[in-house]
Amino acid sequence: MEPWTGAQRAFAVKAFYKNGDSFVIAHREFRREFGIHRNRAVPSAHAIKTWVPNFEATGSTLKKKGGSVETVRTAENIAVVREAIERIHAVLRVAARCHSGCLKPAFDGFYTTAVLL
Repeated sequence: MEPWTGAQRAFAVKAFYKNGDSFVIAHREFRREFGIHRNRAVPSAHAIKTWVPNFEATGSTLKKKGGSVETVRTAENIAVVREAIERIHAVLRVAARCHSGCLKPAFDGFYTTAVLL
């Protein structure tokens, strides 16, 4: 559960802007507005510093939610993935041919005999 409601967060950001970006004055106004005793907690400067950029970027003081981008399976996406896989397989086939040719030099049967022993 969030310790501060949306209304309290909004008030803190508004007080911060209204008072020339001052955390101290924003704290003071926050205490007066919500009747919080001077020994009780108010939003920290760090919390307000986090809320302000979130508010500027999204219009909300809540944390930005991250995560992966959801993709849609379309014919175009399928074709792109298929081409990428085919290119990888082509490169691997060439590498395998080169690698196998480098590992098996042509000896006159001596290599085969030596390997079997």
